[in-house]
Amino acid sequence: MPLPSIDEVKSYLRVDGTEDDMFISSLISVAQEDLASSGITNTETERYGLAIKLLVANHYEERRPQVVGTVTNKLAYSLERIILQLKAEEIPLDSELEDTT
Repeated sequence: MPLPSIDEVKSYLRVDGTEDDMFISSLISVAQEDLASSGITNTETERYGLAIKLLVANHYEERRPQVVGTVTNKLAYSLERIILQLKAEEIPLDSELEDTT
């Protein structure tokens, strides 16, 4: 599941109808941009697709930051963990660094 379709995302969100299609499509694009800005280039993994769904769900359900006192909550642990794993896959191994020198 590289990039999930709008129907897959709507199913994940449990959204029926088409009234939010443009908004959800926009959120999918934003999620792609967020992951790309985080340094994620491998878009062909199941984790990437799940990260897209989680980011879209986060933006869809929480249309404003959650504020507790003066502290804004971080992303949900599961999404933060997936992003870190995807980023770690992008870091070259020591053996790969030696091959380029």
